[in-house]
Amino acid sequence: MKRINQLIYFLLLLSCSALPALASDLNQSLAKIKNFHFVSNQLASSGLISMPDYAHIKEYGFKHVINLIPGDQSIEKARVESLGMSYQQIEVAWEEPTLDDFERFTKLMKSYKEDKIYVHCEANYRASTFIYLYRLLELNESQEKAQGDLLAVWKPSKTWLDFIEKLEFLTDK
Repeated sequence: MKRINQLIYFLLLLSCSALPALASDLNQSLAKIKNFHFVSNQLASSGLISMPDYAHIKEYGFKHVINLIPGDQSIEKARVESLGMSYQQIEVAWEEPTLDDFERFTKLMKSYKEDKIYVHCEANYRASTFIYLYRLLELNESQEKAQGDLLAVWKPSKTWLDFIEKLEFLTDK
C-alpha cells in the first residue's frame, strides 16, 4: 500500500510539474503570432495569423474570433469554425474606419459577454484601436490603462487619431 501511495504521489508531482511547461509552450506559440498582445485573460489581439496558429488560439480557450480585414476571408472562416470557434468579419477600410464599423464591433463584443475573444487584423493596428475604444467608451476603463495597451502595439496614424477623437467626441469622453 505504501508503494502505491508513493507511486501516486510521484505521478501527481510529475503531472503538476508538466503543466507549467505546457502553458509556457502555448504562450511561446502565441508570442510568435505577429504583434500578439494579451489585453486580459479574456481578450487578445494580433496581426495576421497563419491557419495552423488557430489551433493555439483554440487551445488557449478563445471562443470567438473577430477579423477586421476587408476582403474574402472564407478560408479563414472555415478553419476557425472547424475548430469550434465562432467567426465574424467586419471589413474595416484602413484609410476610412467608420462609426458603423465600431458599432458592429461593440455589438459583437457585448454579445460574447465573458467568453474569451480574439481580435485580429493585418498588423494589430485596427484591432488594438477598436479594443482601445471599446474599453474606453463601453467598459469605462481609464484612458491611461486602455491607452497603455494600444501604445504597446502601435502609435496611431493621423487617420486613426482622427477616428479616435471623433468617437470620443460623439460619446463625450
